[in-house]
Amino acid sequence: MRIWIANHYAAPPHLGGITRHYELAREWAAEEQAEVTLWLSSFNHTRRRMIGGAERGSVDTPGLRLRWLWSFPHTRNDFRRVLNMVSFSCLFFLAGCFRRRPDLLLASSPHLLTPLAGWLLSKVKRCPFVLEVRDLWPDTLIQMKGLKSPPVIKALTWLESFLYRRADKIIVLTEYQRKFISSKGIAPHKISLIPNGIMPGSWHPRESGKRSYRRRMGVESYRFVALYAGAHGPANALEHVVRAAAHLPDRCAIVLIGDGPEKDRLRQLKNELGLHHVHLLDPVPKEEIYHYIDAADCGIISLADHEIFRGARPNKLFDYLYVGKPVITTVDGEVRWIVEENGVGLFSGAENPRGLAEAIRKLTTLTREERDRIAERGQRYIERFGNRRKLAGELLRELETLLTPGAKQMEEINRSG
Repeated sequence: MRIWIANHYAAPPHLGGITRHYELAREWAAEEQAEVTLWLSSFNHTRRRMIGGAERGSVDTPGLRLRWLWSFPHTRNDFRRVLNMVSFSCLFFLAGCFRRRPDLLLASSPHLLTPLAGWLLSKVKRCPFVLEVRDLWPDTLIQMKGLKSPPVIKALTWLESFLYRRADKIIVLTEYQRKFISSKGIAPHKISLIPNGIMPGSWHPRESGKRSYRRRMGVESYRFVALYAGAHGPANALEHVVRAAAHLPDRCAIVLIGDGPEKDRLRQLKNELGLHHVHLLDPVPKEEIYHYIDAADCGIISLADHEIFRGARPNKLFDYLYVGKPVITTVDGEVRWIVEENGVGLFSGAENPRGLAEAIRKLTTLTREERDRIAERGQRYIERFGNRRKLAGELLRELETLLTPGAKQMEEINRSG
């Protein structure tokens, strides 16, 4: 079975970024003997710079190939980022035309140009096309007021609907996305939920390492550390996380690890308010972020207060639970339900610095036994719903149905019915 996976922002774990597709590809190649090609950009979106040959590392899994494509570099969310998306998608299509035909092709959002190139390639190669929806574009951009041009909104809305209709299978990461796409007239049987997750064995605790990573964060051993790890963009509403520090005692610290267009503004806000117990760190590789989480006392999930984020299920939720940390979420909806239903943390209110500070103070009062029980409940949730090895097998079974005799005819019958 030959599979192509395309995601503009995919990355191996040692680089940081979206590791889902690399881990799925490696699992399929290693355990299912599939031939998997992962198409990814040589411009790393997290670090905002080109990744050279030596930095890309080597692949030690037979059957797995990484195809690095150039894409236009950018440091801001302006026209250069659009060129970045266009260049990657065009080069993916052109390079794909001259490669051996896959059995199926999976192309992932968030932006829609990579899936469009994937659909075109599937027509050229005469293979099934699978669309993975990571973010609901253009709806997220519209709600965040990052997209205001009526013609562009109309074009992207049309493209979104076109891809939903033309895909042989749609993979979503949350239940909200499944319902959202179904509401647009897409048959529910065509949509499969494969959430984010964790690859078992990707991290092992080191008690002696906690002190070292505390020093790297710049916090003393006696402080209670609330950690946010992820993107620093408008959608993450991190201004409210930084402001929460103004309502915390000196024995508490907030650490933010990552990068994005809002980072300079957050640094300026920290200095203006004199928040010495807020620490802004550069991005770190995915394989190292677990050590930082382990050295912290709780994890923060923060998103802007918009309806579109009610259905978010960020990968950092799985990261925090995997390491055994309680979670504070500012996001109402699906994440809040998971956190509260499984007894692994608190909802602090959306865009509410005082509420976030109060949630952090509540967690400081937990006993060791209470923290251990939260860690156990988090591990159970990961094993049931976030084991990426199991999820990889489940997704592959879904994809294999597209290759069975008569699958296409049955799809046409279902559409007409």
